[in-house]
Amino acid sequence: MKRLFAGCVAVSFATMLAACGDDSSSTSPDTSGNESSSSSAVILSGDSHDESSPSSSSELPPDTTCCKVKESSSSVASSESRALVSGGVWPKFLWDGSADEEGRVVTGSDGEMAGYWYEINDIDDGGSSKFTFPPDIKKACDENWYTGTCYEFMMETYGGIKEKVVLGAGAEVPHVGLGFNILNEEQEGADVSEWGGLCLEYSSDLDFNVWLQAEDGTLTIDCQLAYHLSASDSVKMVDIPWSKFGSSCGFGMDIDASKVLANAAAVHLRFNGKAGDTGDFLLKKIGSLGQCGSGSVPVSSSAVAPKSSSSSVVESSSSAKLIIGNMLWDGYNDRGEGQVETGGDSRTSGYWYEFNDRVKGGASALQFPSDIDTLIYGSPFPELIEKHHGIELGVKFGDGYEKPYAGVAFNVWNEEQEGVNVSPWGGICLQYKSSIDFEIELGLEDGAIPTMGSCSFVASVPASTSEKISDFVWEKFKNNCGAGVSPDLTDALKKVASVRLKFSGAAGTTGEFLIERIGAVGMCHDMIPAGP
Repeated sequence: MKRLFAGCVAVSFATMLAACGDDSSSTSPDTSGNESSSSSAVILSGDSHDESSPSSSSELPPDTTCCKVKESSSSVASSESRALVSGGVWPKFLWDGSADEEGRVVTGSDGEMAGYWYEINDIDDGGSSKFTFPPDIKKACDENWYTGTCYEFMMETYGGIKEKVVLGAGAEVPHVGLGFNILNEEQEGADVSEWGGLCLEYSSDLDFNVWLQAEDGTLTIDCQLAYHLSASDSVKMVDIPWSKFGSSCGFGMDIDASKVLANAAAVHLRFNGKAGDTGDFLLKKIGSLGQCGSGSVPVSSSAVAPKSSSSSVVESSSSAKLIIGNMLWDGYNDRGEGQVETGGDSRTSGYWYEFNDRVKGGASALQFPSDIDTLIYGSPFPELIEKHHGIELGVKFGDGYEKPYAGVAFNVWNEEQEGVNVSPWGGICLQYKSSIDFEIELGLEDGAIPTMGSCSFVASVPASTSEKISDFVWEKFKNNCGAGVSPDLTDALKKVASVRLKFSGAAGTTGEFLIERIGAVGMCHDMIPAGP
């Protein structure tokens, strides 16, 4: 079910609609997973804009008599971006709650009902999930139900949409969320490739999913392009490039991202979980990639779906080198490159390679699956990843070295293994399974910390016979230098040259492992189906 999030008068979405119009606009999801928005939606109060506004007051739809339309000052677009309309929308946009007075994300579309916030919930599935307002907003809505200032009061007080998520009983998958249509009320598709992705500024007690919903009929399966955002007690800004989005149905149900980007109908922020889950949520900004504030970077125009990530980029404190703050490598979306996108020199950084103890006289080695040609010119990793959706290998520990080892690694900045500041990652996340314990080792630039010699900082990863997702924050990384040497982790993080997954064991023993994802802390979590 969807209901327009409008501020004409509201204690809840239902009473707000009852005050501005009847509730007959609610519709059930269709079989494709796309939901049509209200046909008798209420527009927020405000003065009419000039004649250049996408929706002037003289063009109000017949069922919107309680309020007028004006172009939102919360949406930022330069005169250049207004002229560069792609697929009916601007190539860049920004909704800023602190400047919004009408509950509308202005995308550049001339659709009368494009961009208005609405609620999505599980009522039509027998559920009872909902949003509730903070007490001060509820009081203001009760006292000013006839003025249409409820929404404006929320924006003035909190600088955004402030709600309490309440997941109720009754539906198989309890869910509630917010959404806006990109092009029009009919949810026709627009090409949003040039947005580059989405940025958000938010705080939330609960994890939630960001959905890019395609026009009805675009896909043959009931899945959407989605990204899982973790809860955050404090307000944070995140950039999510399109390359980080995956199927809302999870692994094994891949979708064609380029089709969704060329036919995007709506953006949804969905909370789902079990009945009884509650938590506060504040959305201050949402926009195209790089538009939410400092830490974001400009997005180059492109009419095709991106292959690589260009998430929030952070400058090293020790140099002008830039890394991708929200780094994530996903074996399902590697596209045969065999490369982790880190922000380094794309010609030489991030490519997976193997290492072992043979340089020290050992005989340990990795064992590739039988369907992988290891004698081909170049690296076998692209073929391995393409066929196995990750790095799936065996390892056999040999004689000749006191502590046999072998593993896989990638260089963060370039093949010369120059160091770079990786502190913004917050640590390393993994999605993996392994029959033996192993370590995440930070390989440092040669001579970065002379007192360390050949030792390093490592985090221990326990064996797991089933697929597992784990975060290893930097505090979990300990040096293996031994007594008498205590290097500073903060200094080491500024000079990281490579990330190594190191397996070790007694000579003659074997193991096997699968690495499906590796990234910055919080980036490896699965896409969770957000509703039926």
